[in-house]
Amino acid sequence: MKEKKNNYLAINKTGLSIKWLTIASLVYLLIYTEAGQIVTAFSELWAPILYLVIVCFLALGAKTFYKTDRVFIKLPKEGKVKILTIIFYIMLMALYFLMNLITSWVQVFNLMPEMMWSSICVALAAGIGEEFLCRVTLFNLFTKIFENKQYVLLWSSIFSSVLFGLFHLINLGHGAAIDATFQQVYYATAIGLAFSYLHIFTNRIWPCILMHFLLDLQPNIANMNAEASPWGPILIIFGIVIIVSIICIYTFNKRINKIENEKRQID
Repeated sequence: MKEKKNNYLAINKTGLSIKWLTIASLVYLLIYTEAGQIVTAFSELWAPILYLVIVCFLALGAKTFYKTDRVFIKLPKEGKVKILTIIFYIMLMALYFLMNLITSWVQVFNLMPEMMWSSICVALAAGIGEEFLCRVTLFNLFTKIFENKQYVLLWSSIFSSVLFGLFHLINLGHGAAIDATFQQVYYATAIGLAFSYLHIFTNRIWPCILMHFLLDLQPNIANMNAEASPWGPILIIFGIVIIVSIICIYTFNKRINKIENEKRQID
């Protein structure tokens, strides 16, 4: 029997096949997208709260089904990758600063209580729901598909992030502008790669949820329509995010491959 190269991955301990991982991903996506439509029948006060509750139960169900929300069975020592990770965190903080998110957070907490809690609930639901979708369901699906590849973490991060970015094309059906939608696809893919490395490096899902929550914490987030911005700054800023994230993931994956090869030689 052929030995799996990447048996350090947490998902390999669950025994789930690609077929069931695909079905689980589709079911999760369907419930998550429909949840937003279901709660529209309720008042503006209760709809965001109910939406958050549904998403929390959905995420709990996903964690129960997958039996893990981690990348590794045991997080390996990062070694020299630590320097790259420091650069990564600086880049992430700079990105949030350039996006003027601090101003958005202040605006949220200056809203009327009902609107403030609505914005918080929607942002938190997006953080939990989308991170479990991208970092747990899709990432685990692709780690299973690429489980015998040398750079399984890199390929899984790229494919899950690109697919997550492409999901934003659905906004075209809701009347969104073409330019604005394609910009969403681009920067959602970039941020997806950044959060993938955050998930890999910490081996925890909650830092990704927290960063996603802070990204979406804006006034009236539930009613906001994306507006197109000049392509130049977007291509440069998020291009840097993509490059740095891919380098970090690749280097971390290479480090793990080295550790695993050393273990095999000892065995």
